[in-house]
Amino acid sequence: MRKNSVFFNDPNLLVACCFLASFIGSFANAGEIQDFDPGLAPFNVVIEKHSLRLAVNMKTVLPGKTLSIAVKQKNAGEFSLYQGPNKLTLNATGSHRWIAPKKPGYYPLTVIRNRDEAQLTLNIFVLHPASQLINGKLNTYRIGQYPSALNGLEAYKAPKGYIEVTRDEENILVSPHFKLGQFLCKQDGGYPKYLVLQPELLDKLELLLEHVNTKGIRTDGFTVMSGYRTPFYNKAIGNVPNSSHIYGRAADIFVDVKPADDYLDDINGDGVANIKDAEALYDMADQLVNHNRHPQLMGGVGLYDKTPAHGPFIHVDVRGMPARWGHK
Repeated sequence: MRKNSVFFNDPNLLVACCFLASFIGSFANAGEIQDFDPGLAPFNVVIEKHSLRLAVNMKTVLPGKTLSIAVKQKNAGEFSLYQGPNKLTLNATGSHRWIAPKKPGYYPLTVIRNRDEAQLTLNIFVLHPASQLINGKLNTYRIGQYPSALNGLEAYKAPKGYIEVTRDEENILVSPHFKLGQFLCKQDGGYPKYLVLQPELLDKLELLLEHVNTKGIRTDGFTVMSGYRTPFYNKAIGNVPNSSHIYGRAADIFVDVKPADDYLDDINGDGVANIKDAEALYDMADQLVNHNRHPQLMGGVGLYDKTPAHGPFIHVDVRGMPARWGHK
């Protein structure tokens, strides 16, 4: 007891002890921060026969259309469904038929497990129908003219509607690690802006992000250099007419964390940030769909080197068929 009393009465030893404890605690907390959270769904919810894998999801629907939502759990009565602050009715089997309002806009739904308040979010965007376009414009926002569907394929048909995005809505999560505003077209123009975005693209980006983190590349997101492109903008930059970008099915991405400087990171650890890092990211995306058995996410992967305007990056899309370019 005497030794302990002497130890804690020595101010120098006490300071050293506190510093050591603080250092160990900080180190432990740093380790916790490094853990990647994939944002998986805490329970099973099905929308339009599609099981939601993630805790945050998005869905688009035309005005007046109906969405079928179902909580697929044994005790459906333990769950509640809300639209904003308003509670909706789940039937005895945990199902609800949600009718989209006539007014386009953002309508968040939340499913809550009552016993522990675990949540699953479904951010619904009621679209502005494509029929509202006048001379290639929606309100004052220039969209342009869509080309004929490539080979008559469904994936290349003009969209039936557009998400309206105000400045305040740019930060809405459309998946656990991506925000609505990241996918807006880069063309000039004020708000509101308009966007096409497919949930399958978000599913693919989230799977790739999770895979990248399992490889020891710690990042909570990708920089989306280019997401949706209006046909007007796509033509202006000289891209192919049927680019997957104009259908909201593609994103050009890179990892930008250390440092966050709008340039691809050195993810292969060779001390240099260059095309070889983009190749490493390409290789991860290349076999992603096959490894995860998600044929609905089949699409393209492309590799691009730096130019005076940007650093190296990769393209990923969900066109429904495999396509590869830019990498041997």
